[in-house]
Amino acid sequence: MPNMDRRAFATRSTALAALAAVGLAPALHAAPTNQADELRSRFLLDLSLDARQPSQIGATSTGRLIVPVAGGTFDGPRLKGTVLPPAGDWITERADGSRVLDVRALLKTDDGELIYISWRGIAYTPPGGTLFARIVPVFEAASAKYSWLNNVVAVGVYRPSAGNVAYRVYEIL
Repeated sequence: MPNMDRRAFATRSTALAALAAVGLAPALHAAPTNQADELRSRFLLDLSLDARQPSQIGATSTGRLIVPVAGGTFDGPRLKGTVLPPAGDWITERADGSRVLDVRALLKTDDGELIYISWRGIAYTPPGGTLFARIVPVFEAASAKYSWLNNVVAVGVYRPSAGNVAYRVYEIL
């Protein structure tokens, strides 16, 4: 497809959508499904963070929260250990009430290896609901034993936990 600006792209997309509505568009459909292109996951680890009192910067509805993390734990079938301080979450608060999470921490495995973990994510509380949060962690491991983490794509799901911030993290296969 030739290079086109946003306006040309929008025009072409609108025209194709209109043609598709009446059955005249070129065949635009998904490739046949097979296991190679299905999204699958497996449990990687449970992560629990000991978050401290946040500092507010800016207005309370929009601005930034800095949340220190004093420690924590992680536990999974292939690794476990503790979260080392200092660590923290640099949260950006949006006008719509959602929050962009930006966390950096250092993990120490039970066999003494260090793994840097960082993630971005989104958190919000729908009206009348409970906190919903998803994260996308990235790992950096220097040791040969845990170097497999450097190639992991992961997603974490918030889990309510008394006194801690907790996520169940899944490796995307």
